[in-house]
Amino acid sequence: MGKDAAPKNWPAAIPYLLQPSYAPHITKPQQQIVKTRPIDVVNEIPRDFPRGPSVLARIVPIADPTHPADGQSGLFAARQLPPGSLILPYYGVVHSSLLPHCRAHEKSDYDLWLDRDGALAVDAEKAGNEARFVNDYRGISARPNSEFKECWDSRRGERCMAVFVLPAGKNAGKNAGKKVGAGIGKGEEILVSYGKGFWSKRRDEHQDNGALEDNIP
Repeated sequence: MGKDAAPKNWPAAIPYLLQPSYAPHITKPQQQIVKTRPIDVVNEIPRDFPRGPSVLARIVPIADPTHPADGQSGLFAARQLPPGSLILPYYGVVHSSLLPHCRAHEKSDYDLWLDRDGALAVDAEKAGNEARFVNDYRGISARPNSEFKECWDSRRGERCMAVFVLPAGKNAGKNAGKKVGAGIGKGEEILVSYGKGFWSKRRDEHQDNGALEDNIP
């Protein structure tokens, strides 16, 4: 972690993480949950996967009035990304999702479940890596071209979330004529679906001022 390690266009006020960070309240049993590989976790970050700023994706400021993230940033492919391939892990602060610890993360747009049974989540709002800049596809594309998946990090011997290109057959891309399962082309924005829960929460928060999400699948 540090300024020199951060990728281009990284916000100076947010620590850049080269590995997950753990909230002080995380207990040893909770740490053991993260260090234990479940049988059903099949996706893996290989030992030789590069650490530090990604060579596969780059942060790009967005200056487009038609883009939902206008004035913010998005994550774009730095090269052709094959279907089903790993793009990068999702780093943030691993924390408990139980009271009272979850209160500090209730309004975060960067909080993902890590283990529901163990009540653990990872939040990249105040510290993270490039994955925190992945935008939702709504208003940008017909459908997402990537997804969040739980995986096993062989480099650290622990569970984490990561961003993967959608496998062949799931990605129709932004244009109707694009070949299904073609992966993500160089220069294309990497887009996921934040899911119904995210947009339902935003709808509830903004129902009084009319800023409703109209495209909840």
